[in-house]
Amino acid sequence: MLTPDPPSSLGNPPPPFTETLALPDMPPEREGRVVPVAPGSAGVDLRACRKILVVKLDFIGDFVLTTPFLGGLRRAAPDAEITLMVLDRVFDLAIPCGLVDRVVAVPAAAEGPLRFGAVTWDGLSAFLRDFQGGFFDLALVPRWDTDFNGATRIAGLSGAPRVVGFSERCTPRKAVENAGLDRYLSIALLDARDCHEVEHTLGMLDALGAARETRLHLDLTDADRHSAADLRHAYFGDPSPPLLAVAPFAAGRRQWPLDRTVDLAARVARRFGMVVVVVGGPDTSAGAEQVAAGIRAEGVDAASSAAVLRLRGNAALIGQAALFIGMDSGPGHIAAALGVPVVIVGVHPHGAAPGHPAAPERFGPWVDPARVLVLRPPGYREPCGDGCEADEPHCILGVTVDDAFAATAAFADTVLSDHP
Repeated sequence: MLTPDPPSSLGNPPPPFTETLALPDMPPEREGRVVPVAPGSAGVDLRACRKILVVKLDFIGDFVLTTPFLGGLRRAAPDAEITLMVLDRVFDLAIPCGLVDRVVAVPAAAEGPLRFGAVTWDGLSAFLRDFQGGFFDLALVPRWDTDFNGATRIAGLSGAPRVVGFSERCTPRKAVENAGLDRYLSIALLDARDCHEVEHTLGMLDALGAARETRLHLDLTDADRHSAADLRHAYFGDPSPPLLAVAPFAAGRRQWPLDRTVDLAARVARRFGMVVVVVGGPDTSAGAEQVAAGIRAEGVDAASSAAVLRLRGNAALIGQAALFIGMDSGPGHIAAALGVPVVIVGVHPHGAAPGHPAAPERFGPWVDPARVLVLRPPGYREPCGDGCEADEPHCILGVTVDDAFAATAAFADTVLSDHP
């Protein structure tokens, strides 16, 4: 049973136009040739491609971490029409992405019919013509580890003559849970490295013969920025004091207790003369109000944006902050992409395996190390070993507020010195 950790949410409006298609049970016969990740190993001429489909069915942070890949692909295929397919919950954030020409949304679906969504009916119809008519020259799946959401299946059924993804043999877990998925691929890239997720997608660029692009890229609209600024000014006045953005929500083992987050945020805000905004989505509104109320009780202004802003508005609000504090979840990656110094309360203990899915060495914010602080438990709690495997907060409870504040204050002293 494929059971990835559920992500936190910032509010995710669904695509306005949708159409459901029945997909074949089996892919057309493909080579499934396994090749190492090496320059040009995929044997693809990107400049000859007219239409490229990128299927990235992961969560908010994963999408942000894929933008260097999209940047390199765009440079290598400047004349191609690039379609990006994302999960419904990422759709709103991906729509303005200037690295692609079209964004399509789907729900997670490893089998059965599939509902496609887009911003306009004309855009959705054009995509369906390309998908059903076999007009894509190339389909790419930049997902290195286990494919939980059917990305490889969709790419394999796209009708593209070439489908490139990562082999089921890349990790032991993937070999078991994605056994047989290589048959959906023309070229299956074998990459056994323990490295950051961005490095894996850059390896795919190497295999495609594209130059590397390492910069995160997150586009927002003027309307997004204005809605965030309006909320900020409504709560805190104009001009407002420096903003501390707090995203206190994560799933399961990644959730630091809310009372500790309240304490840390209040201390930091008082120490640096900041006001606090709590970002969240409709499914976290009660918790956001609890955190905001707790911070107010500590004598610090706070606002909960959950009922006001949608996903991109929350992202824009994060981008206007002088400092961000959050859990190991998507908002931290948004902050990093928008140039905001990031403090993450992480679940992965010091000394635990760097290849674990919770390890910051693998999934931490992709940013200058001087601009990110990951607060980690000093050690694991029994019975955990290589990483926390509990369903509820467990190893993360080893992060104390006193230690977190001392480290955050020292970090902020440095990164806030050059903030306007």
